[in-house]
Amino acid sequence: MIVLLLLLTGIVVWAEVLLIIFWLGNFRSYHTITTGADHVARATHAEFVPLAPPVLQEHPPVAILLAVRNEAQNLTACLNHLLAQDYPPEKITIWIGNDASTDNTLAIAQGFAAKEDRIRVIDIQHNLSAARAKANVIAHLAQANAGAEHPADFLLVTDADIRTPSHWIQGMLHSWQISPCTKKTGIITGVTLVQKENLWAVMQRLDWLFALGMVKITSDLGIPTATLGNNMMMTREAYEATGGYESLPFSITEDFQILQEITRRGYGFRNVIHQQVAVFTLPMVRVVDLLQQRKRWMHGAIRLPWPIVTLLFLQALFFPFTIVLAWWVPFTALLIYIVKVLLQSFFIVLVIEKIKFRPLEKITMYIHLFFYDLYAAVIGFLTIFYYYLPFKTLWKNRSFE
Repeated sequence: MIVLLLLLTGIVVWAEVLLIIFWLGNFRSYHTITTGADHVARATHAEFVPLAPPVLQEHPPVAILLAVRNEAQNLTACLNHLLAQDYPPEKITIWIGNDASTDNTLAIAQGFAAKEDRIRVIDIQHNLSAARAKANVIAHLAQANAGAEHPADFLLVTDADIRTPSHWIQGMLHSWQISPCTKKTGIITGVTLVQKENLWAVMQRLDWLFALGMVKITSDLGIPTATLGNNMMMTREAYEATGGYESLPFSITEDFQILQEITRRGYGFRNVIHQQVAVFTLPMVRVVDLLQQRKRWMHGAIRLPWPIVTLLFLQALFFPFTIVLAWWVPFTALLIYIVKVLLQSFFIVLVIEKIKFRPLEKITMYIHLFFYDLYAAVIGFLTIFYYYLPFKTLWKNRSFE
């Protein structure tokens, strides 16, 4: 038993070492920092170090696809941020799909559309083939864009609880334009940061950063493991090559599904860690809401290659394994735990450094790293436990098997 526990916990420790090695040795950047009088450094958000805006080779028309369901509390702020983008206004169309909201979400969207020619609202009344929920809304919006007089060739997807800094569109397009790729890039994934409203929210931010760092490594190794349905950009060509969501089997992890379908058709993908593709999301307020979110994500995670799934499970179970090991060899268990925490914290620091936060913001997150491992241990274990409970997955006031 001791040998088995040493083996399992040792695998997790060595996985942390490999994460750091791959990050330091294989990180692919898709940004360059511009200089000169015409590109003065400025901050896109109060938390970020001011940087010069990305320089685009061209400014193509873009369509922002926004699926909304009972988002009356979030929609106004979301749209105000989208309308404040540093991008030619005539090149932006915001498509809003109302997904059977029971509050005044639709009225808010229509009010914006009445004042802004850039905003189009569709009240979704039916499903397209097997598409449901958000996948169905995105399918409708993508079809509407394709049928427009001047359809955009780039589809940006986000959510109503997201706040987009002013360089978001430029940053996503820049990540697509800047570097050559052996295969035509079909999908770009940015960074989503949880707004740090309190200690609970900061723990969620660190959790996202750790996960996005791991995803970045697998992406740079050519393994499509994840994208973010609240911060991604697809080319219309790549999306339509899949037949659209209306041609795909339904999945509650629609972002992971479209990533897999796009890459299967020979398109490249990029996960970018940089402040110019960062957006901010609201934290999960209740533990049960966080577990529901994680349970939905698990539906996509278990479809990854088995070595990755195994490592994810071992990471989630590392803390209980260490506690059991301490029953027999407490000093060894403590040493393994300390080494793992230090390596994990160092990896998260590397991710934070790439985003270029202001010094005070970095220090705040570094201090909270002392609490993060306990949070991750508890939430990781509860997520696995909750996933296997015979409850349906709740998402946007709907339940799914």
